[in-house]
Amino acid sequence: MTIKAADKTHNAELTYSQLSQARHSVREFSDEPVSAEDIEQAVAIAMRTPSVCNRQPTRVHIIANADLIAKLMPLQGGFRGYKMPPALILLTADNQAFMNQDERNEGYTDGELFGMSLLLALEEQQLAACPLNTMLPMKRDEATRKLLNLPDSEFLVMYIAVGHFLPEVETCMSKRFDAESIVTVHA
Repeated sequence: MTIKAADKTHNAELTYSQLSQARHSVREFSDEPVSAEDIEQAVAIAMRTPSVCNRQPTRVHIIANADLIAKLMPLQGGFRGYKMPPALILLTADNQAFMNQDERNEGYTDGELFGMSLLLALEEQQLAACPLNTMLPMKRDEATRKLLNLPDSEFLVMYIAVGHFLPEVETCMSKRFDAESIVTVHA
């Protein structure tokens, strides 16, 4: 499937449903730099994402330094074969937002909800993006923490590679289940 950048110029006018249908993960970007301000606009939109008891544990780390991105991406491991993205976002969750060990997994839920809101906000802002996992072995997790000077209270939730769209981008056309195939109604 080909996405044309010209198709993105009206993203801010699309309904939520239309924007969701139009968004695809993109791993190839133009050489145009992405400013922290561009990403911060999308973060401001995503700030309305719900979180348990409004605790807002998600923290956003914007990485715009090419040398740092080049060190982080091999640790992440899922971007091999692609040119480094112009910008990278690391979402973390701060465990200090929670009350006790029973809530130990809530940061992942809240962080991923924020991530989806941020992906759609980036799309609305005409920025291409690709979510990337942070399921890292301990040594790569520790190396990531050291490079970014992350506090011990924050745990890694997801990366998002960010850039400007190329005039044409090839992206996977993944089959999606119909809603009826995953819904069970208990009446």
